[in-house]
Amino acid sequence: MTQITKSTVRATRRLRLAQAAGLFLALPGIAAAAPLLTGVVEDSSAQTIEMPRLPGGWQRRIEWMVPEGTPVTVGEVIVRLDPGDLITREEQTRTDLEKVQLTAERRIDEVRLQVMDAERAVAQAESALRLAELDAVIPESTIPRLDFERYQLTLATAKKTLIRSEAELLNRRSELEDIINEMALEVRQAESNYERIRLALEATEIKASKAGFLIYGENPFTGTKVFPGETLYSGFEIAKVASREDLKIRFWVHEADILEVGMGQRIQVAADAQGSTSFLTELTWTSSQAVERQDWSDSGYFEALAQPLDTLPENIMPGMSVMGVVSPTETDQ
Repeated sequence: MTQITKSTVRATRRLRLAQAAGLFLALPGIAAAAPLLTGVVEDSSAQTIEMPRLPGGWQRRIEWMVPEGTPVTVGEVIVRLDPGDLITREEQTRTDLEKVQLTAERRIDEVRLQVMDAERAVAQAESALRLAELDAVIPESTIPRLDFERYQLTLATAKKTLIRSEAELLNRRSELEDIINEMALEVRQAESNYERIRLALEATEIKASKAGFLIYGENPFTGTKVFPGETLYSGFEIAKVASREDLKIRFWVHEADILEVGMGQRIQVAADAQGSTSFLTELTWTSSQAVERQDWSDSGYFEALAQPLDTLPENIMPGMSVMGVVSPTETDQ
């Protein structure tokens, strides 16, 4: 930005203030050469409502909003967005989740049956081994040799059968564990997909988290109020829920005036509303870089915050436009 000299600042300021002389004369005791500060009343603890980032696109249309200035209570729906295809996607993901859950139950039950069959086979093999052991312990001298050898062969076969049955049972149990883990993963994935779409659909109805009244946001491209039916990108401010609990003033200072404004200065403020009483504030912060406001002019503007020094008049409300000038005691220094 081109460096601004003191003489340029004063010349530019005189020109601008001459054009707005009628506005300044409304503030008693303010010199005509004081810088003009354009601002708005804000609630420091206001609920800021931004366009959420939802599946299906980077922008979404505002379907409905509570009329601006309407008192709202905690939990009340204040903004409703166009759900688009989210309703269909919510139904589809819920159906997919139910299918995955049923498939998981069926597969797990099938393997459990195989485990039960393997357990029964082990029990039968153990019983057959015990019977074979009873026959095999008969002394060879007391029975025919052929019977003795048959009993010994039966015992050896029973032992092998038990080993195979136990191995089969271990395999089936391992398979069951793998199937349970696999199905649990698929169910969690389906649940996650459904929950993501469900929450996205739920987010199309925005509720008030504090009591107050609704103030519509400003479209950064047009400089006009956001309105129902408008389509905004994710992250754009839609509105605020504000109250009079913690009010401050946000000013925009023309780049020609920024050298005349600094932290700690006292600013006399008057609202644009007819019949409003002026009040005194103190600057607590100023930005270090100017930004353009194309809806105002091609010039740059610095932001500044001011804190009221006294109790504000009852008719000063959040969202109200105000004008301010540096207090005469400040301009004289």
